[in-house]
Amino acid sequence: MKIKLEGTAETLFYVFLGVFLAFGINVVLGQALSTGMPVVAVESNSMVPTFYQGDILIIHGARNPSDYTDMLKIGDIIVFSVDGREIPIVHRIIEINPDNSYQTKGDASTGQHSFEKHINPDQIHGKVVTIIPYLGWVKIGVTGYMVPFVFDNTIIVIEFIISNIVLFVTIVVILAGAYLYIFRSHKIGKI
Repeated sequence: MKIKLEGTAETLFYVFLGVFLAFGINVVLGQALSTGMPVVAVESNSMVPTFYQGDILIIHGARNPSDYTDMLKIGDIIVFSVDGREIPIVHRIIEINPDNSYQTKGDASTGQHSFEKHINPDQIHGKVVTIIPYLGWVKIGVTGYMVPFVFDNTIIVIEFIISNIVLFVTIVVILAGAYLYIFRSHKIGKI
């Protein structure tokens, strides 16, 4: 007996499949890149002209925070968290302190913030390895404009989950669209 999905049921099936794939991709990518935060959407313009608000960054972390000592150097761009701030910060390393902590500054910033003068390795999520322009606007739009109205900023975890779902579903949809364009609109084997 073959089950045929149509209309709303078919749409829901693909939405749930996309969400399932998004979580799967996030877990696999996180494991492969040694970080719990493998994909980050840029939320400010503090790193212009290197990248802009709305870009997506792929992050490579370390299994152990002490591994950052060998991995990071001056000039690398890192993603780190600071107490009292919900959104991770993405800035360039400008100095390595004698105690192996780091100092950072945004490329577009005129000076350092006080929290940028002593960043411990356990605050770091990873180093930026790839920049994908514009794709982060989907995440920023959902979490910045829709989530506060829907959830009234009650739980940060909900925003994190939704942002990852939106980010990865967007990537899956783009890849699926590219696949369909390449393999369905062009005859394979004919040039």
